Amino acid sequence: MMTYKNERSRTHASILLASDSERHGKSMHHLLKENGFAIDYAGSYSGVDAHMEGRNFDVVLLEVTSEHAVESAVDAALRVKRANAGQFVGYLADADLETSGLAGDAVFPRNAEKLREALRRFLAEGGAV
Repeated sequence: MMTYKNERSRTHASILLASDSERHGKSMHHLLKENGFAIDYAGSYSGVDAHMEGRNFDVVLLEVTSEHAVESAVDAALRVKRANAGQFVGYLADADLETSGLAGDAVFPRNAEKLREALRRFLAEGGAV
């Protein structure tokens, strides 16, 4: 088992998740919650704005399950950044989508095990990618 520099930051970090696929999004939400992450699920990308109203999240994650969702995910990321330029926006995307025009702060793997470790590392390092 890995030891993290700042375990407290992982358990108290707040994450907002949205997805282009309800099935995949709910599954990812459940997985992250089971692994100790404080996570809210906005549903679709259009739900992000309402979830963020009056709230701060350490990370906004936009799951992209196919190349057809890239444009909608980028639109959601831009809305988030317009509302708060300092908000960290990451994508959950398969490796083949990482170069498809995703414009945000980071791309995390959609693979469950790799994602858990990547998020833990990211949060333990104080949000450094």
